[in-house]
Amino acid sequence: MSTSIAHHDPDASVALHRTSPQPEGSAMGAASEQIGPQDLVRLFHRYRGMILAIVSVITVLVLAQQLASPPLYQSSSNVQVELIDEVGTNQADVNSRNAERVANTVRLHRSRSVAGQIIKDLDLLNDERFRRELGNDNLTGKALMQLAINHLLGMLAINAESGSDLIQISVTSRSPELAADIANQLPVSVGILRNAKTNERRQELLGSLQEELQTREQAALDAAAKVAEFRTRNRMLVGAGGAEDLQQINRIALQSATANAARDASAARSAGISRASEIQSTATATSTALDSLERRRGELVAEKAKLSTSLGPNHPDVRRVNSQLATIDTSIARERNQVQAATQAVARAEGEKMAQLARSEAAGAAAMAARLQNVVGSLSSSAYRNAQNTVELDKLVRQSDLAEAAYKVLAERVEQVGAQMQLQGVASTIVSPAVPDYAPIAPNPLKMTVTAFLGSTVLAFMAALTREFLDNKLRTVAQIRRLFARPTLGMLPQIAHGLSQDPKDSVVLTEPQSLFSEVARSAYCDLRALRPGRKGSQVVLISSPVPGDGKSTVSLSLAAAGVAMGDRTVVLDLDLRKRGVLQRLQEQSLAPDLVDIVTGRADLDGLMLPHRRVEGPDDIARDERDLEAILGSEPSEKRIYLLSAKAPVAEPAVILSSHRLTGLLEQLRERFDLIVINAPAALAVRDARTMCDFADQTILVARWGKTTIDQMRAAFEVMDTDRIRGVIFDQVDYAEHARRRYGDSVQFYRYSADYYTSDIPPIPTWGERIRRMFARGDFQPSAA
Repeated sequence: MSTSIAHHDPDASVALHRTSPQPEGSAMGAASEQIGPQDLVRLFHRYRGMILAIVSVITVLVLAQQLASPPLYQSSSNVQVELIDEVGTNQADVNSRNAERVANTVRLHRSRSVAGQIIKDLDLLNDERFRRELGNDNLTGKALMQLAINHLLGMLAINAESGSDLIQISVTSRSPELAADIANQLPVSVGILRNAKTNERRQELLGSLQEELQTREQAALDAAAKVAEFRTRNRMLVGAGGAEDLQQINRIALQSATANAARDASAARSAGISRASEIQSTATATSTALDSLERRRGELVAEKAKLSTSLGPNHPDVRRVNSQLATIDTSIARERNQVQAATQAVARAEGEKMAQLARSEAAGAAAMAARLQNVVGSLSSSAYRNAQNTVELDKLVRQSDLAEAAYKVLAERVEQVGAQMQLQGVASTIVSPAVPDYAPIAPNPLKMTVTAFLGSTVLAFMAALTREFLDNKLRTVAQIRRLFARPTLGMLPQIAHGLSQDPKDSVVLTEPQSLFSEVARSAYCDLRALRPGRKGSQVVLISSPVPGDGKSTVSLSLAAAGVAMGDRTVVLDLDLRKRGVLQRLQEQSLAPDLVDIVTGRADLDGLMLPHRRVEGPDDIARDERDLEAILGSEPSEKRIYLLSAKAPVAEPAVILSSHRLTGLLEQLRERFDLIVINAPAALAVRDARTMCDFADQTILVARWGKTTIDQMRAAFEVMDTDRIRGVIFDQVDYAEHARRRYGDSVQFYRYSADYYTSDIPPIPTWGERIRRMFARGDFQPSAA
């Protein structure tokens, strides 16, 4: 086997698959999460069949529906909702309540009961225009009515702007006259239905309220009669037994005290009058005669003085005057005594009279005080009795008040319900009636087709994004970098005729310039670059999340690439629980197997036997001659060495824990440059986790389009994450991958076709893709 490899452009091969670790959260990782125009273009190419099918079907159906639809006409009427509110209410509360009323009016116009009322008012079931729109002449009775109501509600469109009291009613019909009739009838039918329902409810409520009112009235009368009877029986007037009794007692007691004081005052005054009458002076007493005598005496004194001055004291006129003065003085003295005696008698009589009057007043005041004291005693006695009866009286009064209050409330409610108009409420009035509009509003093929095209395009892309989101299959380098922060060491292409199970017939060796060989060598170079210091031997563990991902094929391909690159490689198969490709190859060889070497029945030199299919004695003799020729020599650089078990091992843990296996690995490190350990699937058994201690690096294999993200994530959790250095994709459908336009280097592999001797798979057509899906039983193509 030749190990010569043609040199070619690294941009087409090695750089085609080599990636570096990209931590999650980096700038590139964040940018990959965003969807840009280029991503939409790639999405279209990925699902263009589905997108075109959705767009075409929806657009064609809408266009056909528009072309087949009859013309529709629309008529509109405007209704004003009259809102009547009480004066003085809060404006914010009024606005909120009015908005709610408008909304309730809109809902009432859209109700099924109103639709049924319109059908009855306009007799639409017998209207040929409406029956033609129903299109079902086989229904009768309730079924026909329900169909008519549903159709009528579909014809109606009722809109109300925020902050406005106007409602626009639009009706769409094949007949413009019918649309106008329904638009104008709707507010009228709403009013009829509202009034009918309101009056019906009011009448029912009024009847029940009147019955209750009669009951309450009789209860109020009975309670009042009990109060009156109790007051009569216990002689308790209104206010008795309360503060009024005390006030009355206090008032009479005050009057009694006042009478006693008046008695004492009158007695004191009588005594004083008696004493005053006795000490009354009579010096100033006078009379008419006394006054006349006093004037006469004065005249005589004046005359005497005049005569004495001119005539002298002895003159007869003077003596006459003196005689007259003496007579006058005697008369004056006598008259004065008489006047004083009469005055004293009058004074004594007047004093006695006044004293008698004072004594009479004292006696009257004393009698009044006595009577008032008796009244106070009687009232106090009655007050105590009233106080004892107050509890029962208050109970009866409360019952009477409650009965009367209930009666008044019901009387007001009856009056309110019986009123025809209320101070506040809602009324609707047509301010702009509908008129027939003969300009059709539908169908509009151009507008609807464009709208359907745009809407279906958005829907198709949403469906594509949904498929993209729901699919959890691993297909791209970006997924591995973003989700697991690991590089992708290679993407081994799928080979149509399959890989040979004989290592010496590996495509990497037989077709060194094929696409598969180039990718395998590139993956091998990336794998060798992971060596610490890039010197010495390297032990690489190959595993996969689940069985069937192709880890054995990857192990052999990497080994073949190592041989092609001039390195000594050996494949150590530790997947011992089940019979696989490597065990079948080991069974066909005369070389000792892994069990023989670990148990000591053979040594490592026997591994140098060629891996040939044993068919007869001649093959055995030839292998024995080859063994004698190569014993003690170094391993050949042009062949792949395999060390596996010829049959499944019942207890592989015995071998894995054996010190001989550790020693075997040390011997293999001394003789080979690359030791590839084929481990079991990580999620099948836990042997792969133990084997990580044997290897320098661990590589996981993902089958393109089959291994899921959850499987790979679970494998990372089971394995030693720090030792997992990368991922290799197996069975990659390069043509399908390029068609999906994931934006990586595989998308451009066809441009490097001149570098490869093998046929480059063309991009599959839609028919080929459908046939491929049916061939593998996958009726729903998956997306990355």
